[in-house]
Formats: sequence, C-alpha cells, structure tokens
Amino acid sequence: MLCMLLWLPLLLSTTNAIRPDLSKGPQVLNPPAALFQARATSFDELDPCQYMLQNLTSLENLRAHEFASLEQCLYYFLAGESAKRMKRLGIPHPIASVPPNYLSRQPVNIKFNQLTLQHFELNEFLKDISIHGYMELSWMDDRLQWSRDTWKMEKLQIQSLNHVWIPVFTQQNYDTHLKNGDAFEMRRVEATSSGNVTAVLAFSLRSFCDDSDFENYPDDVYKCCFTLEPQSNPDIIEFDASGLPIFTDPKYFRDYGWKVSGTVPQILEDPAQVAQLGFCLNLQRASSSVRIELTVPLMVCALLFLLTPFLGMIKVQICAKFFILALQFLTFILFSNRISPHLGSAAATPKLLRFLEFSVTLNGFSLASSIFLWACTRIRRDLPPWGQLVQLSSFVNRFLCVFQTHAAEEDEGIEKASSVGNYQKDWTAAFIAVHAITMTAFSIIFIFGYLFLF
Repeated sequence: MLCMLLWLPLLLSTTNAIRPDLSKGPQVLNPPAALFQARATSFDELDPCQYMLQNLTSLENLRAHEFASLEQCLYYFLAGESAKRMKRLGIPHPIASVPPNYLSRQPVNIKFNQLTLQHFELNEFLKDISIHGYMELSWMDDRLQWSRDTWKMEKLQIQSLNHVWIPVFTQQNYDTHLKNGDAFEMRRVEATSSGNVTAVLAFSLRSFCDDSDFENYPDDVYKCCFTLEPQSNPDIIEFDASGLPIFTDPKYFRDYGWKVSGTVPQILEDPAQVAQLGFCLNLQRASSSVRIELTVPLMVCALLFLLTPFLGMIKVQICAKFFILALQFLTFILFSNRISPHLGSAAATPKLLRFLEFSVTLNGFSLASSIFLWACTRIRRDLPPWGQLVQLSSFVNRFLCVFQTHAAEEDEGIEKASSVGNYQKDWTAAFIAVHAITMTAFSIIFIFGYLFLF
C-alpha cells in the first residue's frame, strides 16, 4: 500500500506531461506535409522516388505495386513542378484546377478522333431520340511532359479525374430545354511524355428529330442532329475534327429495323466564337412490313380500277366501281390507324395518302360518268343521231371492242325498239363509244397521276 502511494504522484505528473494543453486551442500532432506544395514535391526531395529511379533499369522488371509507385512519383513530381510555376497566383492544385496555357491564354485545341455509336432509342410519335456511345479525344498539356531517359516511361495512366485538367462539355440546346437526358463521363485518361493527353468520353445525348421527309412515309428519313460545346473555359478552347465518319460498335449496336447513317462530325462556325462540334444521324426504316401493309391494298385498288372498263356492260362497271370505292374507304381506315398518330408534328402529307386521295376522287368522277352515260342509253329516242356521231362511234367501237356491250337482254331491247322504227341502237352505240373514250381518258389520267406522285 505504501508503494502505491509513492508511485501515484509520479503517474499524475507523467499524465499531465502527455496530455495537450486544451486551453490554447486544438493542436495537430505531427502534421502531414502539404500534398501539393512545391517545396515538398520537388524532384530533389522525393527520396523514395529518387532511390527507385537510381535503381531502375527497365520497366519490365518492376512488379505491379512498384510500377504503381513509380506512376505516383511521376505524377506528384509533375504536380509539384506545376505548383512552383504558378505559386505566385496562389491557385491550389493548378495542374487540375486550371486549363493548360492558363498564363499565356493560348487556345487549347481538343481533337475529336473518333465517334462510336453503341445504342439509340427513337420515339416516332414525339420525334425524340436518345443516343449512347463514346468519343476518343486528345489535347496537349505541357504540364504533363517529362524526360523519358529519367523516368523510363512513355505513358502515364491517370488514376483519378481530379488529378489533371479535363474539358467539360455540354450539348447546345435552347434555353428552356430540360437537359435531363444528357450525360458525359470521361474514362481512360492517359498522358504521354510529350504532353499529349488522350481520353474516352462516354456520352448519352438526347435531341429532337426533323421529319421534313414525312411525305415519303413509310420510307421517310429522320434527321437527328447534335451539337457539343465546352461548358467551362469556352474562350480558350478550340475544337478540331479528324474527318472520320461515325462508327457503330459491333458488340453492342442493334439497328432495331432502322437503316442508320451519319454525317461526318464537323466544327461549326459560330458568330459568338464558341467552339462547337456538330453531327447528325439519319434513320430510315429497314423493315418492309409497314410498306407492304400500306402499298398492297393501294395497288390492288389501282389495278381493279384500271380493269373495270374491260367488264363490258356499263351497269357491271358501275357495280365494280362501287366495290372498288368500298375497298378504297377501307384502305382509308387502315391509313388512318397507321399514319394519323404521326401527323401531329408533320406538315407534309405522305405520298401514299395523297395517291389514295387521288384514286378515290378519280374513281368518284368515273363512277358518276358511268352512271350518267348509262342513264342516257335508257332514254328512248325517235330521231337518229348525227352522222358524224354515228361514224365516230363506229370507229371507236371498232378499235375499243373490249369496251362494247353485248348483253343478250340489251340486244333484245334494242331489236324491239328497232322494229317500231326508232334509232335506239345507234344512240346506244354512240353512248357506249363516249363511255369508252371517257374511261380511256380516266385511265390515262390515273397513270400519269401515279407517275407524277411517285
């Protein structure tokens, strides 16, 4: 017990000596060196890195963790050199916070080497498209230059996007557009000893398509254009295109029944002197199912209309034209179900719909003409027709014999009428000739109308 009492004052004094004086405020024990201070990251004071460089003969002899340590040494050496050059400006971590040529204000040229499309989503009713893919970029950063003889390295893999400066992009849209579908992500950033930085920019862009080619439905082409511009430092950034076309990724890309073609990405000249990259995608239906669904009924109605004069009797032709008119109205219903949902944002009328309108109109006039001429043949006349009319009808019926009427009941009626001394047979032959000429004219108009519309 006496020994414990003797040791107690010694323990209390030791505890007071170790405990920090909290009355003077918080204190940092063994504070770490600043990560990006020039004096702490200069080449001469990196002792572990200096030791590694002195014993480095080839990168092939390094293990994975040793190579990672060498990359860290190289990066922090470059960061320290950049901090020393811009120390007077007081900018923290300048190698990542400010663009290259910040002091000289020289333009930073960003080159778009290749654009690859991986996936797209098209909404035909809203004329809206979303595309997904990636771009290969490159630019020069003189702060990332090093000696290959000293560091024995040709490339430096950037492990974090916060370690170097990277360009930030945005899609050019009108002011009220909600860009909730646009996204960019920079990947695989690498730097070479000459200061050339390469990266892959993954993107997801959304835009509206121009369907001014809607008159060629279902073979119309959707033209969807996109424009990129820098979001930060637009005054010192320039764009450059490689002239390569848009590629598709064979591993992920699916056309979904569309023919996809793209324009060559080009640099757009803007009066505001803001760098812009523009490219367009053209989408056309590759599937023929919609085309067959719309064109087959239309072609059947057209052929039946052209063949009606070969049925002979005017009354039979009238019945056939009524049947064709019913088929055309059914085709109208089919077109309304197929095309009407697309008419909300298109001013043009599809050629198929215009041709159907033309066919129905012409069939209506042809039907009215046949009914009128058929009614004229049923009127009893006691006077003979003009001599020129008889000769013309005989000439026409000789060459258009397929249009003549040879019904037994009509022949009997004409013979009975002839026996009482009227000229009904001559009048009937005249009206049949007029009907044949009229139907021939309608057929020629129909053929020329088809050639003109298509």
